[in-house]
Amino acid sequence: MNKKTFDRIKKILCMFTLVFFVSSLTAASASAGSNNEIKWKNEKNQWDKEKIGWEKELKQWQTEKLKWESEKTKWENEKKEWDKKDKNCNEYKAWLNNYNTWLNKYSSWETKYEVWVVSYNSWIVEYEVWVVSYNSWVSSN
Repeated sequence: MNKKTFDRIKKILCMFTLVFFVSSLTAASASAGSNNEIKWKNEKNQWDKEKIGWEKELKQWQTEKLKWESEKTKWENEKKEWDKKDKNCNEYKAWLNNYNTWLNKYSSWETKYEVWVVSYNSWIVEYEVWVVSYNSWVSSN
């Protein structure tokens, strides 16, 4: 083989190598892009499911809160009535015992509610941070 033929073969092999490298790099980046899209879609589905769960819980807590607030108003009105009456009778002592029992239950519920609200607010902050990330990813694609 002469030198010219050998140089041409070498050039052709270099070109094929370069074309193969560029095409494999392009395929890899396209694959990475679709994997990234799948990752974001999966995360979005997970966050959407969590959001639905938190919203259901929020409705339940709000319903309970209305019930407790209604009862609280009833007890406070009864307490105002007892403030005008004689407090030395057995009837008042029985009422006061019932009121204190209810007040303990209410305080316990209120504490649980406040703990839940803190958890809910933390989740909302995390969700909003994720939404910003997701929106920036969507706008970049």
